[in-house]
Amino acid sequence: MKRISFIVVIVLITLLIVLGIIDYRKMNNIYADKIPIITFHRIVPDDIKENMYKDSEWVGSVSQFEEMMKYIYDNNYKTISTEEFYDWYEKKIELPKKTVLITIDDGFYEDYYIIYPILKKYNLKATSFVVGIRTLEKTHKYVPEETHYLGMDVINKIKKEYPNYEFQSHSYNMHYYTKDGRHRIKSMSYEEIDEDIKKMEKFGFTTFAYPFGDFNDSAKELLEKHNYLCAFRFAHSDYAKRSNERYEIYRIKINGFANLDTLKKWLNN
Repeated sequence: MKRISFIVVIVLITLLIVLGIIDYRKMNNIYADKIPIITFHRIVPDDIKENMYKDSEWVGSVSQFEEMMKYIYDNNYKTISTEEFYDWYEKKIELPKKTVLITIDDGFYEDYYIIYPILKKYNLKATSFVVGIRTLEKTHKYVPEETHYLGMDVINKIKKEYPNYEFQSHSYNMHYYTKDGRHRIKSMSYEEIDEDIKKMEKFGFTTFAYPFGDFNDSAKELLEKHNYLCAFRFAHSDYAKRSNERYEIYRIKINGFANLDTLKKWLNN
């Protein structure tokens, strides 16, 4: 009986489409065919931004960040985790057209003291990509003028209190320039990249963001070998699509000079 009812519904919908009563293109248009993965770095109080990082593209202000998060909340965007993104990428699920993945790179301790309360206030999902060698056991007491990184104490606290804020890998120790001015990954051997990825196994991460967005074939091969679902690049801002290579997913840079109009441009295309 249920099978007959299902067939009747399908026939009815097909008939309505043929008659032009239902526009198939509009039906199909409710789902995302691309997803903006917006990427922030360090977020600091407005006075610290103005006095210490005015000319830095890698540091944004708290007022700028909160304005953007409020816009996402007020306009009913669905925020997702990296694993939900992967399920969409693999066509296991569909997501609404108004979907966004929020990512924060590098694991600065402002992720806990500034970003976390804003995400929780607006009930948004986001992903922090942390660097293993910087992730100590205890997080430094907050001093706005100083630079420190998240510790396992607050990472575990956030995981328990607010699972919507997830943590993923930004490498164990690839996030620096070598003496010749190149990104670390450029001078790493296959074995060194393998060892770096192995050192992150204890965290149980499932997705990866390349430091500086730089990658090579060895890194892609090894991430697959170690069962990472996907990896995110960064150098060229663009939408993530199902046509992206699995270990070269595009992201969008929201830098320290961006404003709400910058965000709207990417979200509303």
